[in-house]
Amino acid sequence: MVTDTLIQLLISRAKRHPDRMALREKQYGIWIPTTWAEFWQKSASFGLFLKGRGLKAGECVIIWGDNKPEWLIAEIGALVAGGVISGIYPDSLPEEAKYLIEATDAVFIVAGDQEQADKLLKIWEGISSRVKAVIVWDSRGMNHYYAQYPFLLRFEDCLREGSKGKPVALEEVVPSSAEEIAMMLTTSGTTAKPKLALLSHRNLIFLARSFGQVVPMDETDDILSLAPMAWIGEQLYNVVRFLDCGFLYNFPEEAETLRRDLVNLQPTYFGGTPSRWEDIASSIQAAIDNADFLKRSAYRWAINLCQKAVEKELAGEDIGSWNRSLRRLARFLVIRPLTKQVGLGRVKIAITGGAAISPEVFKYFKALDIDMRQIYGQTECTAIATCHREGDVRPESAGVALPGVTLKISESGEIFVGGEGIMAGYYKNPEATAQAVTPGGLLRTGDAGYLDKDGHLFVFDRYKDVMHLAEGTRFAPQDIETRLKFSPYIKEAVVIGDKRPYISVLVSIDLENTGNWVKKRGVAYTTFHDLSQKPEVYQLIRNEIARLTAAFPDAMKVKRFANLIKELHPDDGELTRTRKVRRALVYERYDPLVRSIYGGEKEHVLDVRIRFEDGHEATFNGRVKIAEVE
Repeated sequence: MVTDTLIQLLISRAKRHPDRMALREKQYGIWIPTTWAEFWQKSASFGLFLKGRGLKAGECVIIWGDNKPEWLIAEIGALVAGGVISGIYPDSLPEEAKYLIEATDAVFIVAGDQEQADKLLKIWEGISSRVKAVIVWDSRGMNHYYAQYPFLLRFEDCLREGSKGKPVALEEVVPSSAEEIAMMLTTSGTTAKPKLALLSHRNLIFLARSFGQVVPMDETDDILSLAPMAWIGEQLYNVVRFLDCGFLYNFPEEAETLRRDLVNLQPTYFGGTPSRWEDIASSIQAAIDNADFLKRSAYRWAINLCQKAVEKELAGEDIGSWNRSLRRLARFLVIRPLTKQVGLGRVKIAITGGAAISPEVFKYFKALDIDMRQIYGQTECTAIATCHREGDVRPESAGVALPGVTLKISESGEIFVGGEGIMAGYYKNPEATAQAVTPGGLLRTGDAGYLDKDGHLFVFDRYKDVMHLAEGTRFAPQDIETRLKFSPYIKEAVVIGDKRPYISVLVSIDLENTGNWVKKRGVAYTTFHDLSQKPEVYQLIRNEIARLTAAFPDAMKVKRFANLIKELHPDDGELTRTRKVRRALVYERYDPLVRSIYGGEKEHVLDVRIRFEDGHEATFNGRVKIAEVE
């Protein structure tokens, strides 16, 4: 059968393996399966419902909720009906959702539960003229809503309406063509409101299969849905590859049970953003700090042994038979039990992407016997352009181009990407499209980097973010930030120094790990603000900065720092929903503090506006200490 579209991929699976498990969701501690035939029936029924309610070809269905099978059913159903899908991150604020609903011209909204429904009610007046209905898949606590708000519909009622009480034949649905747009997904939005990249069935299937030549998967594999489904990474790496490869796609019970479900499932492949890997590394290191003497000693012996072996192997050196024997022992006694405890015990290949990862974090997981690979890409090139190959892994690089993907470096040092994965353009934004894609079809990524003689891509930073000290030293703030975040006590770090005499950093501490560290030392605290300004915490962060930047040239070492009195947060616009720093906004918001740092002051009274989840704002203020890194 021809499999040129996502719908054809699903129909092919449902025909060949109707009774094989396709999806599983954890409910009340039990994995509830859905077969390929059931998945097809639900998706097709939802598509027929949308068509019956007036969805026209090319119109948008936008989905807002946590990672659940219903999201996937709604997504495929929209494609069955000839629509285009888009997504909203589950923790988005009402005004963020309103912007995307209007920008996509969405005519149907599929919402997860009461949380999203309540947010939609706040903005309904502004979107009601276009949106035909809001469909909710988890109606717990919402029985009284449906009589009061007739535009709200239950997901299960929509499935019944679409199927008309009888199975939907596979031949009843006419698949779209490969050139038709399947998704319009948001770009990172680090500098402004996100744009919408138009991705066709051909874009998605080409990239999934190209990536599959480097990272192969099959029907025997287990994958856990981890990253937000509104993100291109989850869509390409999991959704499209699930339809193409046929692996078992698992969904956690709740976002809060993700770690427990990960340990319970032990997936065979694992992909995450650097922040996800940093969180796992931090949790391991914090747990070891709180362990008894024997466990701490065993871990330190094993990890030091394995890290030294990894360093030698990455440098192309032989570690010797004696060290190989010791490493086997360390893996058996310490490393394997440890990786199993964090849910990575069965992982064949692990992927990091979405932003730069610190080489220290990368090598740490290699030392844990995890086959770590780094990818590079953007929404505009369908998520992935490069990946490490087996036996050719270099922590500082992002790998080499995928089959069918081309890389070029402009005279100014900007990375260009070509191939069948390049988007059709930005939705309703021809000017931005012309700026992003050359007449020859190459994507201007906006990233600075270079290619070595073996084709490995090295990415410095966003082209516009590369900085120069006052005396001319060039540096990439992202490189310093990713290294600092290897510390279990540093959640976020924002480097400052462009046209300045030296480099400084704003630190957002990790509340849980830092809190446990001070408790163990008998130091009491009340709030994040109080904890961040403790002298003991300043000394801790000072030592961490000095340790992690010890190998840097003197000019690139951090000279001064300040611990922020609040976490950097997406609700305040300081981070994107994928936890990338919005550098320009952070610089603007904390400019008075930055001026105090470079003015030689030892303290600053900070006033910032913060936004709560319900949308209301308040002023938050307090004294921030400014310290030297000795």
